[in-house]
Amino acid sequence: MSTLPSSSLAEPEIASPEALDELIAAVADLQSAAEHELRDRREWLSRELASVEAELADLAEESPVEEKPQPKETTDSVRKLTLPELIAVLEAAPERTLNIRKAHFDVKSVKALAKANPQRLQLGGKGGWPTVTLVELSDPPLPETPAKESPQGTFSFGEALAGSRKKKRKPKK
Repeated sequence: MSTLPSSSLAEPEIASPEALDELIAAVADLQSAAEHELRDRREWLSRELASVEAELADLAEESPVEEKPQPKETTDSVRKLTLPELIAVLEAAPERTLNIRKAHFDVKSVKALAKANPQRLQLGGKGGWPTVTLVELSDPPLPETPAKESPQGTFSFGEALAGSRKKKRKPKK
């Protein structure tokens, strides 16, 4: 049984850092060439698919269907409301609740308003469809007025202490 030297079992050794740099450059060249080839192939396949769709449309005597990209909501299309505006909108809403996104309101600003005014606004909803609800204000409790006491029961604290501090005098004989 012959044994191989331990260096042959391990990874091959590179003689110098320059050789390593050359290998890294070669790998990078191969990678960029493969990427370029795949991009060219994708473009060719896209053109081929478009021509096949045009032929199918001619056979069906229809015009080719053009796919229109869905317009994304821009930040300009959402409304940022102040608290009085939001309250007015919620008062007109059914059950005083609105879906923030469906109403095209800015979610961050409405959430900030709800966080700053929990006594008036409540957040709800699930996931990406948050709702805001106008909370009914409860009538503030009336300040309690103490029942009027009779004049006999009214005395000041000072009088009570003064009365307890008086020394009893001995009756004169």
